[in-house]
Amino acid sequence: MKMLIKIASRNLWRNKKRSLIIISAVSIGLWAGTFLIAFYNGMIEQRINSAIGKEVSHIQLHHPKFRNDHDIRYFLPKSQEMLQSIKKDTLVKAVTGRVIIKGMMASASGSSGITINGVEPKIENTITKLDSKIIEGKYFNPDKTNEIIISEKIRKKLKLQLHKKAILTFQDKEGNLAAEAFRVVAIYKTINGPYDESNVFVKNTAIDSLAGIDNAFNEIAVLLKSNEYLDKSKEKFSQNFPNTEIKTWKEIVPELGLTISVGDQMTLIFMGIILIALTFGIVNTMMMAVLERTREIGMLLALGMNKFKIFIMILLETLFLILAGCPIGIILAAISVTITQHTGIDLSRYSDTYSSFGYDAIIYPSLTFNQIKTVLWLVVLTALISALFPARRALKLNPAQALKK
Repeated sequence: MKMLIKIASRNLWRNKKRSLIIISAVSIGLWAGTFLIAFYNGMIEQRINSAIGKEVSHIQLHHPKFRNDHDIRYFLPKSQEMLQSIKKDTLVKAVTGRVIIKGMMASASGSSGITINGVEPKIENTITKLDSKIIEGKYFNPDKTNEIIISEKIRKKLKLQLHKKAILTFQDKEGNLAAEAFRVVAIYKTINGPYDESNVFVKNTAIDSLAGIDNAFNEIAVLLKSNEYLDKSKEKFSQNFPNTEIKTWKEIVPELGLTISVGDQMTLIFMGIILIALTFGIVNTMMMAVLERTREIGMLLALGMNKFKIFIMILLETLFLILAGCPIGIILAAISVTITQHTGIDLSRYSDTYSSFGYDAIIYPSLTFNQIKTVLWLVVLTALISALFPARRALKLNPAQALKK
């Protein structure tokens, strides 16, 4: 075996130009595949963090019928007791109650269908960091009432300005029409375009009595200390609050799970294309090496080297080429990911497109050790499979005929 390793390593550099080309191909292919996975990881992590931290939180509790038509009649009658109970849970980082109402918003220029989010300003800021989304104006003033925060998209649509009034209209618990004027105190903007098109924020104390559910909520949002506690917390809440619909972020935003699944498939497809290209390169290089050394291989067979050893020698030569290229590809990928993790990849030019799907225009790639290990195994496996064709060609050589060439 030691002799075969020595022969294979020497054969590797007999044609330096060809060896360097295949090593470069392996390095670039490995770098491209690894960085592609890191880029996609960054997109998904950013979207999940945004969905949990700025939109839906980890878990939401509703009346079992509320999410069917968002009727204000379906509120949580013991919402204050539930809120206090959840606050005592050691796995919970923050919890808040909301009054969610579907209604209309009207200005002098027109009207639009919206979702009115009645929130407790201080706690809401802890959970969704609403304050950080404001691009103009100031957050809720605790001493003032009937303030409203609208999005940049709604402002443009209704041609509203700061400190101007807008009328909110909706049905109360009894089905009567309720309306109230609110003054615009701030404009917010998130990375999620569809979310911005329909959500406005008011204080829950300014809207709960109008809706006929004084001091009650129809949604309780729970932010956990870690996503690892998701299933455990849901099970506990289900036991503590029967007859309540309890949903995790995965159930509330099912399209996110679909995106993750489709993205994984896309990553596999791209990796497959890269590996197929790598396979053709390796097969071509090793076939040329075998054809150029037909006389030499014939000589080895004539001297008594059995075909199995010839087969192993070809495999070793291919493996050495791959092993020479892998470290370079991994180092390039590690450097690229480390740099872009800090600087981000700025795709602001396409921010409108990314925003319409809820993604940020700046991507921070990330990579796990297991993913690197998987890519390495795939590359090595591809190389070994690729080596079978030239090795088979070498095994078919007839020593007498090979020596005549």
